[in-house]
Amino acid sequence: MNPLFEKYQGAPWLVYTEKDPDAEASAKVWKELAELRAKYPMAPGSEMVYLNDATPEGISREDHKAGSNNLFVFKDKAKHGQEKRLIFYVHGGGFVRGNGKYCRFNAITQLQQLALPVAACEYRTAPDYKEPCALLDVEESWNFVVNNLGWDPGNIVITGDSAGGALGLGLCNRLKAHGKALPGACVWLSPSLDITLSLDSHRTNIGKDLFFPKGVAGATPLYAPDPDRLKNPEISPYWGDFAGFPPAYFCVDDTEVFCDDSIETAAKMHAAGVRVKCHVFHGLWHTFPITSPKPPAADPVFREIKAFIG
Repeated sequence: MNPLFEKYQGAPWLVYTEKDPDAEASAKVWKELAELRAKYPMAPGSEMVYLNDATPEGISREDHKAGSNNLFVFKDKAKHGQEKRLIFYVHGGGFVRGNGKYCRFNAITQLQQLALPVAACEYRTAPDYKEPCALLDVEESWNFVVNNLGWDPGNIVITGDSAGGALGLGLCNRLKAHGKALPGACVWLSPSLDITLSLDSHRTNIGKDLFFPKGVAGATPLYAPDPDRLKNPEISPYWGDFAGFPPAYFCVDDTEVFCDDSIETAAKMHAAGVRVKCHVFHGLWHTFPITSPKPPAADPVFREIKAFIG
């Protein structure tokens, strides 16, 4: 068991599901994902070609240019003009991929699960573009959503998975530093929040993590090569000051190298007075609620997210 569960035992913001009630079904998905990972290994600039990003019937897609960035907005046609809130989604992909099908597929999944329109932004990726290029692109897309599409920041829920968590929460740190309005709520799925890789799970979960069995130390310099900048909260949000931040929901599995990123960041947020919930699972994998194929646990997680953001 992760030592942090004992450290934070009884904490009202921490939930641990140590037994997957659908473990047999999840094991089959694990095997299928492992086969897909072997067939389509992560590479800079690559797409997850096996994903289907076709826009389903009943959903509309708008393509915008936020500066030089692609911004996709998906809406339920039946609710057109009635939307009160928006999801602003920042995709993952280890800072080296995730544009294209991955970005759009996950945006559509969130619209279907959360019943809210979704604006999904692309950004420049490493190794061709180092930090802060990706964060500046995400900020440009955020500004487009607020200034050009007219969304009030307080009515926006920002979501991010994996590297998208670093960029999304990095954006929140950047907005706060510049005295700008923050989003109304945040949702982070297996976020990468400490690029220094100093938290324990980056060592103890080596060999356990389905997606990163060797960890991520080799990939980090592709995005952030300057070691003197790694504790900048716009790069490693874990090192930031969370006073005044919006409510935040975290979902992560305890076998992930990023497990402690979620738990320790949630603890710091709670200490700063932020309403926070961190749900840790066992026997699943990195970003499991949005993987394709997905395990049975994905749907309950989205119901929990929907209840948290209200």
